[in-house]
Amino acid sequence: MKLSLKRFIPMLLVLGLVACQDSGSDDAVQAASGSAPSAAARFDREMGKKGCELLSAELVAATFGVPADALRQFKVMGCRYTWEDDEQTLEAGISMLRASASEAGAAEWFANATRSRSAEEMKAEMDKVAGQLDKSEQLDTELKKSTAKSLLQAVDVKAVTFEDVADVGDEARVSDEGTVYVRVDNLTFMVSAYKGAKAPQPDFQGADLNKMAAIAQEHAARWAIESAPQRKADSIRLAGAIVDKL
Repeated sequence: MKLSLKRFIPMLLVLGLVACQDSGSDDAVQAASGSAPSAAARFDREMGKKGCELLSAELVAATFGVPADALRQFKVMGCRYTWEDDEQTLEAGISMLRASASEAGAAEWFANATRSRSAEEMKAEMDKVAGQLDKSEQLDTELKKSTAKSLLQAVDVKAVTFEDVADVGDEARVSDEGTVYVRVDNLTFMVSAYKGAKAPQPDFQGADLNKMAAIAQEHAARWAIESAPQRKADSIRLAGAIVDKL
């Protein structure tokens, strides 16, 4: 099973925000919010390395009713799992775990990351992010950085909207494609999940090579819309399970 590259686009945009923030450290965010580092900050920076501890195979298995020993783990921009049988598929992941120096810094970052944006704003942001990826500490090789830039250039630019999610952490919002952004005290992270029918295969019958890419892209966009409600529900469910474990 291959991980969907489109699942990584929100992470790449967030990486750009992280790089912007890192260039001035959390102090820049704290200055903007008028808040100094607080002793109330619950999590230290080491939490950013504990994705597979927070999202264990056992937690994924218990949340979605699949056997833990059948899950495949991928440590790609966080911690992700996949599973499938003859009829269904499962994707579950946590990414962009980040402990800010203060709760105020995390809240400011969360507000920026989950701001709904028009297509024009998204294009400008993606261009800016492409430039900022060189500064990312999480993309630690030139190959990773060049691959990330290529993904950003290839994606269709569309408006992005978020809606509030109740009863998950201190703040949670879900994007229209089904990724949940969560803040708990000074910790922020992203969660995505889907358990359901496999995507139907595109119909390439009669199409030449020049048309196949367009057919595949249209098919993927249509499936993303059709599966979005289930992705939102599953991502919210998994995010709640992770928060309960903190």
